[in-house]
Amino acid sequence: MNRVLLLLPVVFAGLVSYRATAQAIPAKNNSSLPTDIVPDDPLKHCSGCRYPVYKDGGVEGMLWAIGKNVRFPEHLQKDGKVFVQFTINEQGQVRNAVVKQGFRPDADSAAVRAVRLLGEFTPALDAQGRPIAVRQTVPVTFSLQ
Repeated sequence: MNRVLLLLPVVFAGLVSYRATAQAIPAKNNSSLPTDIVPDDPLKHCSGCRYPVYKDGGVEGMLWAIGKNVRFPEHLQKDGKVFVQFTINEQGQVRNAVVKQGFRPDADSAAVRAVRLLGEFTPALDAQGRPIAVRQTVPVTFSLQ
């Protein structure tokens, strides 16, 4: 019985480690990759504006949800990253998720699918407190570790 109990955490750790993870690491400003907030974002130069907030735990909750919803590609042989851009509309819903920087087609599809499955956000607000749509980009990292 003790052997079975000791083996379960090892098996669980092995299953968990063979998943894609999402990380909140924006691209460097001098790179050609998108940053976490797109330059033509209406909030970029707005004081008094509020960014959207993921309703199920903020940034950490969003990244957890993406990692949970990613279907890891079967034949993946190396680590990689997919940058997915999406719009959070005035109602706080995710729309128009597209690959901005891809890794490989099956990973790209898995990343876009995971972002589309995100729940609602509290919408962004302009300086007058009106909901507005904004675009964001999130990197989804696929790791074999």
